[in-house]
Amino acid sequence: MILEGFGKLQKAARYYTKAGEFIKSAKLYESLGNFNKAGDAYYGAGKVSKALQMYLKAGRNDQKIATLYEKIGNYRKAAEIWKSLKHTRNWKRCIQQSKQLSLFDLKL
Repeated sequence: MILEGFGKLQKAARYYTKAGEFIKSAKLYESLGNFNKAGDAYYGAGKVSKALQMYLKAGRNDQKIATLYEKIGNYRKAAEIWKSLKHTRNWKRCIQQSKQLSLFDLKL
């Protein structure tokens, strides 16, 4: 893109996002050190693990991270975050999921 050639990476990343080019956008945001926006772009591209990495790198500890931990199946970590955020219902759900997985592992 022409904007990249002129060093307008932030603007180029926004245009890529609007055009649905989430991976290109995410890589630009990541190179700029804007890990929150990089995470959003990776999430938009369906790259949940990569989005989680970016959010963690940005220092976030919120609902979005807990939700992503749930999506990748790390219910224990999600439960920790939900508990710190005082979301009792979500915390209980994750604890239950974690216990079910533990029981499933024992049956194998």
